[in-house]
Amino acid sequence: MNRIASHRVRDEARGLLRKMIVSGELGPDARIEEIKLSEQFGVSRTPVREALIALEEEGLVTSRPRKGFVVVRPDETLVRETYAVLCALEAMAVRLAGERLRAEARKLREINAALARARSKSRQYDLDRAFHVALTEPCGNIRLLRLLTMERSRAQLFDGHHARGMANLQGSCLKHEAIIAALERGAADAAANLLIEHWTTGTEVVLLWLRQRRR
Repeated sequence: MNRIASHRVRDEARGLLRKMIVSGELGPDARIEEIKLSEQFGVSRTPVREALIALEEEGLVTSRPRKGFVVVRPDETLVRETYAVLCALEAMAVRLAGERLRAEARKLREINAALARARSKSRQYDLDRAFHVALTEPCGNIRLLRLLTMERSRAQLFDGHHARGMANLQGSCLKHEAIIAALERGAADAAANLLIEHWTTGTEVVLLWLRQRRR
């Protein structure tokens, strides 16, 4: 019973820390003060350290000699690696779901239509994320979906999320529509290939955005 309770505390601490990192409250290279956080969360230092070890596996923090844990600073390598993994995982999920995605076409089109109408950057980002989640959830592979959640959290370190919105809203919506049309034809492989093209373009868009921010 005690072990289950301690795991729950660790997981809650992990969730809180992840939220602080992806929201920017803890920015790149920020040193994680374990004692301060344990006091803030009202828990002992042990679950905070366990949470940080788990977040290091997710790629959100890294440990440095004599400095403890610090938030990862995004660079071009991290962007390309993360997006390549997201691209491969989402394409795999679409192929696994196959014919089942035909039944999701209406839902996907509704999300995409709402995205096309959205004007606030945060609303655009949330709807784009919702589209990709709805596209991959029907695969039914829990481990794959868990990996996708982890990689999507990592992507929030550098993709600009609510601050950037959509760099090419119309272009993204057209890509989404092409993916939906392929799913309606029962062409899951074609949809997966279109998705790969979409991610390839998205990678370059995010890299350009990051470069412009650093000027």
